Amino acid sequence: MSTYKLNTFLFLAALLFLSTAQSTRPLSRATLESQEQANLDKACEEECLMRRTLIAHTDYIYTQEKHG
Repeated sequence: MSTYKLNTFLFLAALLFLSTAQSTRPLSRATLESQEQANLDKACEEECLMRRTLIAHTDYIYTQEKHG
């Protein structure tokens, strides 16, 4: 019975070690590049939205001066 518990413990310890080793391996270069591209795309979208908002706001201000 004691060897059964020891074997079970060692098996679970090995399984835990392998699962943590697999989850902490570094990301591949392609994964990092795709994440960087996604971050860049998001930044470009935010900048584009800010520009469009500024243009619309400026247009609204000048239109109000002409009509008011």
